Amino acid sequence: MRRWQIWVGLIVSLFFLVWALRQVNSFGEVWAALASANYVLIVPALAAYFLGVWFRALRWRCLLTPLRNIPAGRLFPVVVIGYMANDVLPARMGELVRAYVLAKEEGISKSSSLATIFIERVFDGIVLLLFAVVVSLFVPLDEGLTTIVRIAAVIFLLAVVGFFSLAFWPNTATRGIALATKALPPGVRPRINEIGVSFVDGLQALLQGRLLVSALALSIVAWLCEATMYYIIGVGFALSQPFYVFVLNTVVANLGTMVPSSPGYVGTFEALSVFTLGLFKVNPDLAMSYTLVLHVVLLVPVTLLGFFYLWRHHLSLAVIRRQPIVTNANLNEERSG
Repeated sequence: MRRWQIWVGLIVSLFFLVWALRQVNSFGEVWAALASANYVLIVPALAAYFLGVWFRALRWRCLLTPLRNIPAGRLFPVVVIGYMANDVLPARMGELVRAYVLAKEEGISKSSSLATIFIERVFDGIVLLLFAVVVSLFVPLDEGLTTIVRIAAVIFLLAVVGFFSLAFWPNTATRGIALATKALPPGVRPRINEIGVSFVDGLQALLQGRLLVSALALSIVAWLCEATMYYIIGVGFALSQPFYVFVLNTVVANLGTMVPSSPGYVGTFEALSVFTLGLFKVNPDLAMSYTLVLHVVLLVPVTLLGFFYLWRHHLSLAVIRRQPIVTNANLNEERSG
């Protein structure tokens, strides 16, 4: 991770955080809302959230099936470790951490598992966009939200076309990779080709209709669980908006994670959540207090659990960060994964 990328993320986060705080009318009112909230509801909110994480582990199992059949119970800790790493490391490095841990624990090629993680992200985007369309049936979307949805739709459509093309024509993809690496030094070229071929292998779940439908259905359920968490915490702040408002808040806040920012998406999450709730006449002071608690509940428990699982696996982030996705030492693993 280059230092300038870290600084860009921090500056973006600071910009959005300042923008969000400028929406607040009175910090005293924010504190009053925080003091009067019902924090007992955090318990069922977390239950809904971690149920969603379990469904994500089931989804990952589906996508990994062409490579290896791994029980969801063994994948759940790896998913949580990835979430934790995304919350404490910049540039969504949690995806790389998850691929590394899976390779270490299950012996699956890192680049193949990374391909399945990229498919997950595409499914996430598709489901969030689907939710936005469904919400638009109940209430017209703001022009700004419509722009966000359209940009995201283009990005994910291109990703879908790209991944399906690689999966349907693996031989063409392999030849393309070989052609693209011709200009590289001979000592590096075979290793890069191995990474590319393993990545294409990881996309094979896209060719199996049953796995594809299962993964999409699990994605929908997982995101509904997270939206339920948003709703339950909203009840704790006496927010009376319909469930679809919290679904839309889930959509916009998570699409905002595509914007480069600091670890944990600080700033972007607050700004987009307060903005979305404001469209439904939620007082900005109340929206800010709700969003702060929501963000803490989203970050802290899963981060602590992720560090626990990391300890259980006898790993540390410092060690993992020094590991490239592929090294000369694990090249054979890439071939057999």
